[in-house]
Amino acid sequence: MITMSGFKSLELSQGWQFRDASDSSPEAWRSVSNVPTVVHLDLIEQGVIPDPFIGMNELQVQWVGERDWIYRVEFVPPKLDAGQRCDLLFEGLDTIATVKLNGELILKSDNMFIPHRVDITKHLMPKSSSVMTLDILFESALLCGRERVKQHPEHRFITHQTEAGRSSVRKAGYHWGWDWGPILMTAGPWRPVRLETYTARVEDVWVESEVSQDLNLCRGRLKAQVSGRSGNCVHFKILLRNKVLFESEISATGDGYAETEFVIQNPALWYPRGYGRQDLHEICVKLIDNHEVQHEVSKLTGFRSVELVQEKDQHGQSFFFRINGIDTFAGGSCWIPGDSFLPRLTPDKYRQWLGLLLEGNQNMIR
Repeated sequence: MITMSGFKSLELSQGWQFRDASDSSPEAWRSVSNVPTVVHLDLIEQGVIPDPFIGMNELQVQWVGERDWIYRVEFVPPKLDAGQRCDLLFEGLDTIATVKLNGELILKSDNMFIPHRVDITKHLMPKSSSVMTLDILFESALLCGRERVKQHPEHRFITHQTEAGRSSVRKAGYHWGWDWGPILMTAGPWRPVRLETYTARVEDVWVESEVSQDLNLCRGRLKAQVSGRSGNCVHFKILLRNKVLFESEISATGDGYAETEFVIQNPALWYPRGYGRQDLHEICVKLIDNHEVQHEVSKLTGFRSVELVQEKDQHGQSFFFRINGIDTFAGGSCWIPGDSFLPRLTPDKYRQWLGLLLEGNQNMIR
């Protein structure tokens, strides 16, 4: 749990169950070890299906993608103080999802890439301490794609391989099968589900910056979008290796927007690997009310000058990047997902894969 003076975030990762939506018997419910997850991982753990990456097991698990699945969890919501809100945050639902809270519809989603935030404050009153039930129905994306193709005979669904409906559903394309990967049509809460309580919060933070041609100056703007009580102070700070380079405090506007200009002399710059250091600055934004920090968000960013050089030459026209005044050679690879089941692809595994890229003297990834 993440806790600040006016902000609490609880990840709903434990206590989940799932079942085939076509089987409503009490015995159909099976336990889930952890969320985020997808249904194949849970079926493998329960011994229902074999590991699809062994032998020809991929063919034995195709039925999974043709079924609808339900995930459920019970939780005790927090008691709210005056002026507080409570949101359910779904960072990723794979893919055709209908979400109900205590049997009441609160969300419908058909895009696995988009997070959703649902204000459930009104659902907590007046019995905030009672147990609540969250149900998520995941309909078959495979069958949905096939149905959309039938509904639109006038459209050319150009996919070149596997299902034509693949291009009609906002789901990772490789789940439908690729030249390098199996057909494994996943479903489930593939990214975290969180319960957040707050009086005010930082919704977004972004940076606009420009490095001077002589590289001796970096100037730009720090921007933030906040929600909650009006008149909150927004505290901006830029740090490099824990040293404060810039800070400013201003009041958010009525629509929750805040921005400030900054200037950094002799900035530490970001360079591609092999051309210099990859210095990253921490952008820290605190939302302050009555001298108490209500919420805090930090992001990393690199300051650098980037120019795409396209000049006429004896061969036609150049195409290369000039970073901080240095013409750079871009050698790299095309990244494909490291696993068909994304919830088990840990940060450490990502780092190991990228380590191989570095060992190959590469400095760009697509």
